[in-house]
Amino acid sequence: MTQRIGIFGGTFDPVHSGHIASAQTLVDQLSLDTLYFMPCQQHPHHKHPGASPAQRVEMLDLALAGKAKLQVDDRELKREGLSYTVGSLQAIRSELGDDAVIVFILGTDAFASLHQWSRWQSLLSLANLAVIERAGQITAAEITEPVLKKLLSQSVPAINAPSGDLIQLALEPYVISSTALRSAFSYCNLNGQNDTQANAEEEIIHHYVPAPVVKYIDAHKLYRVYRESH
Repeated sequence: MTQRIGIFGGTFDPVHSGHIASAQTLVDQLSLDTLYFMPCQQHPHHKHPGASPAQRVEMLDLALAGKAKLQVDDRELKREGLSYTVGSLQAIRSELGDDAVIVFILGTDAFASLHQWSRWQSLLSLANLAVIERAGQITAAEITEPVLKKLLSQSVPAINAPSGDLIQLALEPYVISSTALRSAFSYCNLNGQNDTQANAEEEIIHHYVPAPVVKYIDAHKLYRVYRESH
């Protein structure tokens, strides 16, 4: 049986329930056998992650435990020097063979700058693209780069080929962000339990971050000092 694999890139600093819910929805909508969370070395806006590569992988492992179709692929964190998506997809294609259906998942914000990525023209020879639109992000209709507009105009209703197709999907917006969660962890650390806002931030943390991940963050004293540059 042909494998159907999704690749979901991001910083995941930290992973939260929005990431997981979206991944589970994508597994269903794209009929995936497995969706791999592939944490990147470098934040797309050149911000420095608050947790180390190993810590981000360990948090993902904790968050995805027991979810058979959601796995972690840490190849970009193991690679020395700069890591590019095209190189990762080349390696994945080599491992899975020519017949596997591979879907690389990215939001409209990332897709809008796809033409600036390293060897971006090769991506569709290696995988399909799933372009995800969320409220609060740039819409597909607002993308003006001619070559990207052309790709969007050729989108298909379903992914069946091993590579070469693009599908557009709409998902519910994240109700939380990793940025907000890092800020919440920092605020709670600085203000303890004797503060109304700290109690509210604590509730947000426990609502949106899997309990084993919260325990890991506390044990490793992550996000104790939050800076916007993070």
